[in-house]
Amino acid sequence: GNAFSHSPKLEKVFYNAIDDYNQDRSASGIKKLEKLRPQCHNTDDIYAVNIFEALCYEDLLLYRNSIELYQAAMQIRPLSTLASNMGICYSRLGMIDDALACYHQALQLDAKNEYPLNNLAQLYIQEGKYDEAADYATQALSLSPKMPQALNAMAIASYMIGNMDAYETYYRQAVSSGSDGEALKEYIRS
Repeated sequence: GNAFSHSPKLEKVFYNAIDDYNQDRSASGIKKLEKLRPQCHNTDDIYAVNIFEALCYEDLLLYRNSIELYQAAMQIRPLSTLASNMGICYSRLGMIDDALACYHQALQLDAKNEYPLNNLAQLYIQEGKYDEAADYATQALSLSPKMPQALNAMAIASYMIGNMDAYETYYRQAVSSGSDGEALKEYIRS
């Protein structure tokens, strides 16, 4: 948005850091963002640095660092997407209760965001709670009918529940939406 709009030079450094993130050079992006941090003049600057640094740390699988930065960003401006991203980090750390809390916070901030619904479905699949997974995947699909991740969740949950007709339907839809059918079958077999 307005991050570093007060200084074209700093704005260029910020965009270079974003480019590093987009080009899978997250460590380089973090270095640039850390150099920018002391030069933040307003909350827009700090907010943007926190978000992109959190994303870079997440790419490097440094989830605790990401969580800390997402929390700082949420204190400035809470967004559903940030809460959902933070939930993913907690989930990857095995902190399921914290992940659930973040996903529900994300839904409180934006009930029409299909991503936390999908993330809840994925979490419940990992936990072996297939009925709950199907409920959240259904909600995600009501908002985004061709969401591959939610279609995958529905295929897996349907198979595990024993509803083979639903499994076949969701499997075909997932593959037609870009999912790897063999990987999906392999996941179910494992």
